[in-house]
Amino acid sequence: MPHPAISSTIWPPAPISPAVKDLLGRFFHLADQKDDNVGTVLAEEVFTPDGRFVTANGAFEGKEQIATSRAGAWTVVTFRKHTVDKVYATGVNPSGEGVTDIVLTGRLETRTKDSGSVVGTVTDFAARVVFVGGGDDDKSGESAGWRIREYQAWIGRSTTSSGPKA
Repeated sequence: MPHPAISSTIWPPAPISPAVKDLLGRFFHLADQKDDNVGTVLAEEVFTPDGRFVTANGAFEGKEQIATSRAGAWTVVTFRKHTVDKVYATGVNPSGEGVTDIVLTGRLETRTKDSGSVVGTVTDFAARVVFVGGGDDDKSGESAGWRIREYQAWIGRSTTSSGPKA
């Protein structure tokens, strides 16, 4: 079963490894979790040791910086939910085995301490994600050696929403 962030995603016709899809879903699942260990998990299990993670809040390079990238992520925000709407394939593994470079569009729904539990904000975003590694997909659903080398996000239009949609 796909992670909620990618459960309704429109995928390109180019082959994308199920392990890459799973890693992308896991990345967004972790980003939406209010857990002090998320940065460490991203640094150790999702990104490469020399990975680059660029968000609206800053750029983080390498394992040590990525491990601290989520510090303060929940200082103001009380709810966060990413939804990936569409993925575009921009690069294919040199061996021809699956896409390793994608661009995606999606929505980020957030609520803050000031907005309460009913009113939130929905922000459009786009991101480029570069994956490295690979190999055959593991039957256990593991990422089979895939890691994110680079994630760069851009934010767009924001609108106010009302009503819980968790």
